[in-house]
Amino acid sequence: MSGFTAVGLFVVSLVFSLLIFSLWLRIALKYFRISTLNPLSQLVYTLTNPMVAPAQILFKNSTKAGQKYEPAVIATLILVEIIKIALISLIAFGGLMHIGYFILYVVADLVIQPCDLMFFAILIRVIMSFVNPAWNGPIADVLYIITEPALIVGRKIIPNISGFDFSPFIMLMILKVITLFVSANLPWRLL
Repeated sequence: MSGFTAVGLFVVSLVFSLLIFSLWLRIALKYFRISTLNPLSQLVYTLTNPMVAPAQILFKNSTKAGQKYEPAVIATLILVEIIKIALISLIAFGGLMHIGYFILYVVADLVIQPCDLMFFAILIRVIMSFVNPAWNGPIADVLYIITEPALIVGRKIIPNISGFDFSPFIMLMILKVITLFVSANLPWRLL
C-alpha cells in the first residue's frame, strides 16, 4: 500500500467515522429523550441537521410524537455508511468490492460504531469519576443517562464488591470483545 493510499484511507475513515459517530449520538439522544435544550444536544443537532434535512423531507409523515427514534436519521446513517465503505473500497482496491463483502462491511461498521461510542462514553465517565467525583453539568448528565443501562447489566454480571463497582470494567471488556470479534472476522482490515 502506498503512502497516498494509506493517507487517503485514514482521512476518509476519520471524516466519515466522525459523521457516523455524531449520527449515532443523535440517535442515542433521541432514544433516551435527552432535552434539545441540553448544550450537547444542541451541538449534535447543529452538526447533523444538514445531513438529515433531506431525509426528513422524505420521512416527514412517518415520525410520530413521542417516538424514540427518527427514521430520517437512521436512513441518513445507513447512507453515510454506504458512502464511507464505497470510498474506502475505491481507495483500497481501485474499484468497488463484491456486493456481499460490501454489505458485510456496512453491517460490521454499523455494529462497531455504537460499541465504540458506548466504550468511550463509559471510559470518559470512569475517568471523570476518578478526577472529579462530584462532576456535574449537562455533559455529565448525558453520559450518565446513556451509560447507566449498560452499567446496570454489568452490575448484574458482577455486583459491587466492598463498595467498588466493577461494572464499567466488565462493560468495557464486553464492548471491546464485540468490536475485536467483528473486526477480526472481516476479510480485510479496512475499518
